[in-house]
Amino acid sequence: MDGKEVAPFALTYWRQMTGELGYTRQAGYEHWHVFAEHEVRRFGPTPAAEKSLTQMSVVKCHGDIPKFLLVMENLNIHAIVTRIAGRKIIKD
Repeated sequence: MDGKEVAPFALTYWRQMTGELGYTRQAGYEHWHVFAEHEVRRFGPTPAAEKSLTQMSVVKCHGDIPKFLLVMENLNIHAIVTRIAGRKIIKD
């Protein structure tokens, strides 16, 4: 997730929370739990991502490194694990 995805969500949410620029004011949008619910629904993991992440932790390398990396890369298409977390999963 990068700023290109977050910025439109944040602006729209703010405008609905305040009712500015012709947006209809949404009751309850000023509460944290309502914001968190909207944020998780919009940016949270999908069932396919959760399943792929679980499968990534089960896959083991049995001497064929290219095959292992290919399987991990294919699973990571849905899970989108990057940087430190991705290195840790592969190392384990």
